[in-house]
Amino acid sequence: MSRAVNPSPRSSATPAPRSAYIDTIRGVAIFGVVGIHFAGSFSNPGNAWTPSFYLGLYFGQIFNFAVPLFIFLSGVLAGASSRQVSLWEYYRGRLIKIGIPYVAASVASFFLLNHVHEWEALSGFTAHVSWLAQKLLYVGVEPTLYFIPLILQLYFLQPALKALPRWIESLAGGRVSQRSTIVALALLFLVLHVVLGVLCYRSVLSYYVWCRPCSLFWAFYFFCGLHFKVLAALFSRRVLLALAGAGLLVAIGALISDFRYLTDRSAVGANFELNNMDFAYSRPQLLIYDLAMVAVLSVGIALGWAWRPSILSFFGQYTLEIYLWHILLLYECAWRHAEVLETCKQMPEVILLICFLICVMIAGVKHQFGKMVALIRQYRLVLVKESW
Repeated sequence: MSRAVNPSPRSSATPAPRSAYIDTIRGVAIFGVVGIHFAGSFSNPGNAWTPSFYLGLYFGQIFNFAVPLFIFLSGVLAGASSRQVSLWEYYRGRLIKIGIPYVAASVASFFLLNHVHEWEALSGFTAHVSWLAQKLLYVGVEPTLYFIPLILQLYFLQPALKALPRWIESLAGGRVSQRSTIVALALLFLVLHVVLGVLCYRSVLSYYVWCRPCSLFWAFYFFCGLHFKVLAALFSRRVLLALAGAGLLVAIGALISDFRYLTDRSAVGANFELNNMDFAYSRPQLLIYDLAMVAVLSVGIALGWAWRPSILSFFGQYTLEIYLWHILLLYECAWRHAEVLETCKQMPEVILLICFLICVMIAGVKHQFGKMVALIRQYRLVLVKESW
């Protein structure tokens, strides 16, 4: 297949330098994901209104923008790439880079997180194949792994989403500019995002089918990332900064409204038993909060902010590995140990320390592994067979 995904080749063989700003916000987001899953596990009816409960509650809401940000940044980085590759090479590269580690983490989760019992309870070959396909290709063997099939769906659609404005311009005979088409499509995807979110929040559609793991729901963020240069160019530097300030105010207002709801015992129950925290991405307050936060953080990309490398930017280089393996490490290091959980309840700051150390462990191992592989490649022995 000779068709290229990105028709403009690089002028140099060297890869583009990493952006410390993008790595930093990725690092913040992945630390937030680990915290949502661990700290959030203390926000349950059996632990209601305790210090560890409130930490998990606030942590989960504040960092709710993490997944939307990851999807947007995936679009930004994919859209910024100028490598010329065929569709086959593009899909093959994504599957090798993301699919193989995902399968490895899924296999480990299947055996170590007690999903074997669910598998054994099924009867018949068809039921087993259906379960495996649904888990691996859509919702994740471990529910927190849903993001990987989701991002693979979006990467599968990327060539079409990238070329769509050009196709529409061609069909319109040049009467509609690509810029106008991109803006119109972004608005259309925004409407789709909001409508699906509201319908899932009202239980008209299933949240676990049409919202959290669904590429249609998340297409707005990915599309805006793919065409971010065009969208950002619509505004001057001054306007971007003003919009960032306004977006931050909107985000704060939405977050305050959400906190009021989640701490209103007449709404969520005396023991938090009536809460709807599972609907995190479709709850109206957080739907607005996520949109505002991603818009605010995107301004730094548009203005080319250059931040110094830090531990957070270090985490940001290994977000895939941290995402895939943090649940297993949390289980082995914390959740399976009653004394650790009790310590976390007595001293909630330990929760944050554990989240930080999990990120350090995974990123550190991956970093050292990468250095080892680079060293082997640099000093590998080349055996030359002499002719007789």
